[in-house]
Amino acid sequence: MPFAPFTGVNHHFQSIQFGCALLQDETEVTFLWLFETWLEAMGGRHPLCIITDQDLAMKGAIAKNFPNTRHRLCIWHIKKKFGEKLSHVYYKKSDFKTSMKKCIWATYRIKDFEEQWKKLIEEHELEQNEWLQQLYEIRESWVPVYNRSTFFAGMNTTGRSEGTNAFFDDFVTSMTNLREFVVKYEQALQKIITRESSEDFTSEHKYRIVNDDDFLLKHAAQVYTRNIFEKFKREWSRIKRLKVEERGSDNQFHRYSVMKKTDNSKEFLVELNLQTHVHYYKYDI
Repeated sequence: MPFAPFTGVNHHFQSIQFGCALLQDETEVTFLWLFETWLEAMGGRHPLCIITDQDLAMKGAIAKNFPNTRHRLCIWHIKKKFGEKLSHVYYKKSDFKTSMKKCIWATYRIKDFEEQWKKLIEEHELEQNEWLQQLYEIRESWVPVYNRSTFFAGMNTTGRSEGTNAFFDDFVTSMTNLREFVVKYEQALQKIITRESSEDFTSEHKYRIVNDDDFLLKHAAQVYTRNIFEKFKREWSRIKRLKVEERGSDNQFHRYSVMKKTDNSKEFLVELNLQTHVHYYKYDI
C-alpha cells in the first residue's frame, strides 16, 4: 500500500512527522479522502503551504481541499528533467545550463525572470518545445521568485518527505502487515521524538560563542535554538556586506535602499511596515 507521510521541520530544522496514511491507490478520489481526513485531524486548520511532486491527482485534490494553501512543486524533480527533455542543448558546450540556473535562482523580480526566460528560449530556438511551454504555464508553482512572499521554512523540494520514506525503511518492509505496522510506526516516532529531545538538551546547555559587542547576535543566541542560531548568524554575516541607506518614512512605512558594498549596480528598495514589522521587497531603483 502507498505510504503517504506528512513531513515538516521543527525548531531545530530537523525533519518531523505530522502524521501519515496508508492508501488504497493514488487516484484523486483517494487523495480527496486523505486531505479531508487530515484536515479533520488538524482541527480544520489548513496548512499555509505544501510541497509535492507533479502528481496531477494530488494537485487536483489539494486545490479542492486546501484552496487557500500555497501549493508548490518540488523544484528538484523539475530540474532533474531538464537533462532528459533538453539533452540536445543541455549537454552542449553552450551557456544554456548556466543561464537557465541564473534565470531560475538569481531573478528577484517576476519581470526579470520572464524576460530572461523568453530570451533563453529565443536564443536556443526552443519556442516549439512543448515541455518548456507547459513548464512556463505553471511557473508560479515552482519558480522561487513567485514564492518569496510565502514562508516555506527553508524548503523547496520534497527531499524531507523522501528522506522520511528512507527513514521508515529501517522499520517496515513491503511484507509488514497492518498490525506490525502500527507497532513499528510508534517505534519510528519515538526515535524522532528522542532525537528532538536530545537536540533540545544540547541547544539549551551548549554555549554559543559571540563577541561581547555584538548585541543582536547575543540576543539571538538567547532566543534561538542552536541550529536556527547558526542559520541566523550566517545570514547576519551576509547582511554586513550590504550598504543600507534610509530613503524616508511615513506613518506606515520606513523605506531603505539596499545594495552590496562591492557592487552598486544592483539597488533594491525595501519597505518596513511599522505596524506589523514585516518587510517588503519592492523593486530595483
